[in-house]
Amino acid sequence: MRLIYTLLSWALSLYELALLVYVILSWVRPAANQWTELLRAIVEPVLRPIRRILMAKLPVRWQIIDWSVAVAWLLLGLLRRVLSMIFFPLMW
Repeated sequence: MRLIYTLLSWALSLYELALLVYVILSWVRPAANQWTELLRAIVEPVLRPIRRILMAKLPVRWQIIDWSVAVAWLLLGLLRRVLSMIFFPLMW
């Protein structure tokens, strides 16, 4: 059980790192290449639905900032917490 939790936690950490790299690359805007396209293919399927929900719910003045990465980061933290509660229920 601990191995499965460790692998899932590691995967979540890698995805958080991918989000961080994606944000940094969005600031420097490098030329498109196979790595940036791979990163976009990994990150955008999660960010797109979050972005759509936020654009429908947030006031217009808040929509000038893309909050989808922050929300995704929070959801990943929540998912990590839920996984730890599932795999280690006696610690809670």
